[in-house]
Amino acid sequence: MVNATPQATTGQQATTGQQDGRAVLLQLLAEVARGNKSAFARLYGLTHAKLLGVALRILRDRALAEDVLQESYLKIWRHAASYDPSIASPMTWMATIVRHGAIDALRKRQIEAFASDDEMSALPSNDPDPVDEMHLARLRPKALAAFARLPEDKRRLIMLAYLRDRSRHDLSIRLGVPANTVKTHLRRALLELRATMFASIEARTHSAA
Repeated sequence: MVNATPQATTGQQATTGQQDGRAVLLQLLAEVARGNKSAFARLYGLTHAKLLGVALRILRDRALAEDVLQESYLKIWRHAASYDPSIASPMTWMATIVRHGAIDALRKRQIEAFASDDEMSALPSNDPDPVDEMHLARLRPKALAAFARLPEDKRRLIMLAYLRDRSRHDLSIRLGVPANTVKTHLRRALLELRATMFASIEARTHSAA
């Protein structure tokens, strides 16, 4: 019992610190969305070390990771207005952008030995773009209705990947299937969700006309 109070106090302080940090990032992203360069500089200062770590874990190359990080911050600057705090925390949203950029860079580096510059430039990404995902999330009522119409297994996969931020490796272990299979199933689930949602939008448009 002697150590109960200090431990509880420490836990409360950690939770409060996390909440304060999130609030700061939320405020900075809101300022960045309005074009505030000072807020963007502060956002960079508070988050670049952690986001560089995200890129480094994927690329294992500091120079390339730094290039990806700079491109990711440009994307954050341009698309801050699309950020929706009800969908993801600020760090999760930014880390997703960095992770996708790193995966694209890794894919291009793996083929550069035998592909021309034109071929690499034209190479499509197999991963959903995080900005597109956030745009989809902003259409929440229609997205939720379309989501409810998906089969149970596809709903579960999307929830684990995007609402609980599980990696394909984690999902592979949890579901007992190869990571590439998880990737394929997730992409198909997202495509079906988009198709269902926009089919509903088009139907309503035609009905209104």
